[in-house]
Amino acid sequence: MLLVRLDDPTPRARFAVNHLLGRMTSWPVHVAASEEEFRSSELPKVRYGSAGSEGADALTVHASGALGLEHALPAEPEVGSEEGLPVLYPSSAGDDPFAGAFYLLARCEEWAPRVRDAHGRLPSAEHFVVRHGLEQLPVIDHWVLRLVKVLRKRHPGLPAPQARYRHVLSVDVDNGLMVRGRPSWKQAGALMRAALQGKVGEAALRLQVLLGRRNDPFDRYTDLVELARMGKVDRLIAFLLMRGEGAHDHAADIKHPLMNDRFKQMDGAFDIGLHPSYRSSEDPQVFREDRALLEQIIGHPVRISRQHFLRWQVPGSLRLLEAAGLTEDHTLGFSDRPGFRCGTCTPFPWYDLEQERETDLMLWPFAVMDSALHDRMGLGPEEAMRTMCAVSDSVRAMNGTFVSVWHDRFLSGYGTWQGWPEAMQQVVEHARS
Repeated sequence: MLLVRLDDPTPRARFAVNHLLGRMTSWPVHVAASEEEFRSSELPKVRYGSAGSEGADALTVHASGALGLEHALPAEPEVGSEEGLPVLYPSSAGDDPFAGAFYLLARCEEWAPRVRDAHGRLPSAEHFVVRHGLEQLPVIDHWVLRLVKVLRKRHPGLPAPQARYRHVLSVDVDNGLMVRGRPSWKQAGALMRAALQGKVGEAALRLQVLLGRRNDPFDRYTDLVELARMGKVDRLIAFLLMRGEGAHDHAADIKHPLMNDRFKQMDGAFDIGLHPSYRSSEDPQVFREDRALLEQIIGHPVRISRQHFLRWQVPGSLRLLEAAGLTEDHTLGFSDRPGFRCGTCTPFPWYDLEQERETDLMLWPFAVMDSALHDRMGLGPEEAMRTMCAVSDSVRAMNGTFVSVWHDRFLSGYGTWQGWPEAMQQVVEHARS
């Protein structure tokens, strides 16, 4: 048991302390209700506030005052350095890891973004961690390890944190199928376009698939089922897109018999999540329809999601997920680079800043995505594999959760994506727990 005294016991301070000292270490944390309880206790103690006279056995973490409730949004913190480690809210009395973690985890900068990109998102270059060069380091996890080291030196009886490294492999099924499951006019148009562009091989492939002489190139889902069966990843999740209309949603007909069969096959082997379609972040009814369609196919509730194009509205999208009973969102990551968008490689609960409360919706940040490396950074499969393995190593050093994101088109190995299935297998072997 760890006893904590909060000089200013705001909900924000409780959230930060419980997450860093409790959830991330698995230590039971009790917040002292009074100064007398705190001073008289013989438990390992931490004061978050100003320095007191509680004795050498208690660790005092300087409170910057940033977790007060005077302002709806905390001010952007200054960045400093302690023993070569980036820290936030530096001062002569020390930095404030709890306020720093809260700023990053509560996504304060996303509540009122200054600019948005073409998809309505806060551009990666505008993120706090990117502007300050912190995105390649899970700084919050480093801060926790620093606190743990000090506390265990003072109190050798404190057990080692129970955090365990794991690899969560996730796949966004944006297309489902390349050829089959499309309206006949789309199939004819794609076939003609390939022929007119001189892509004889693609035209022949499309025709052979339509004639039933060859498998659809994107139908590689049995490979994922086998990967899950072999137990080489700690968790595998497929996020399924339900719509195929519009400029940004390209899913095959989910009612096509082959897609129905594959959905059910995957559902029996690993976790199934919803990939809410492009307009769902603006229109709650679209989200509700997407979820209802997927639940109708697999026959049970869906509790996991990742927004298509990583589009979400704060707080609207998150409140919608929470109200719908979803327990996990996997949207937090970069679309154009590897890195730690929230400064952590550990899942955490969403904190609603307006309502000043910790919710039951857990946010699972991902660290790297195949399309970011290929489409935005121009990396081939070999370079991407090395990048992903290096990221997994940095997560392993923190005993964190390495979440990698893949797409069905990359795992097909067809055309432009040749070599990517092999890259994924190499990452899986390297990142095994």
